[in-house]
Amino acid sequence: MIKKLFLITFILFIVSVNNAFGHTGLESSSPQDGEVITAGPNDIKMTFETKVEQGSTFEVTNANGDPISIENITLSNNQMTGRLLNELANGAYKVNWKIIGADGHPIEGEFSFSVNTPTTVDPTEENEDSGQKNTEKNKDDSDSLNEEEVQTEQGQTKPKTNWIPSLIGILIIAVIGSFLWIMRKGK
Repeated sequence: MIKKLFLITFILFIVSVNNAFGHTGLESSSPQDGEVITAGPNDIKMTFETKVEQGSTFEVTNANGDPISIENITLSNNQMTGRLLNELANGAYKVNWKIIGADGHPIEGEFSFSVNTPTTVDPTEENEDSGQKNTEKNKDDSDSLNEEEVQTEQGQTKPKTNWIPSLIGILIIAVIGSFLWIMRKGK
């Protein structure tokens, strides 16, 4: 009977450990992580899994790490929105957010997106110099390849595992296993 009670308590403890490490995370964003948009966004909007508290903020940087001006960051329940002051040029951008979750803990994260606005060519310029057009086309092709390389590099550095809860869980199991082994050896 004691073994069954201990086993049930152990299972309930392991199940509840996941809830203790459950902080607020990013549920969705606009633009989405990894999205390539064809028109620069006016706003950056993030929706989190629970309410975000005052003091939460974010910043947008371009591929060179230069900050992009944002005005009027607003918090509304589980959403954080900021208006971009200027239209974004073609290229890769990263959004670094820092929030204070409903449980009071600070949480950080990031996501990235790219802007690839098609450029319009004036028909009179097109007829004047077709050689220039080919040069521009090759440049555009190399730019798109560079953006893909940036996205690939960002994708490779993104996966972050939350190893601390796993380590704590393994340590708890090891302690309980050792305790059971010692108890069994004593009988």
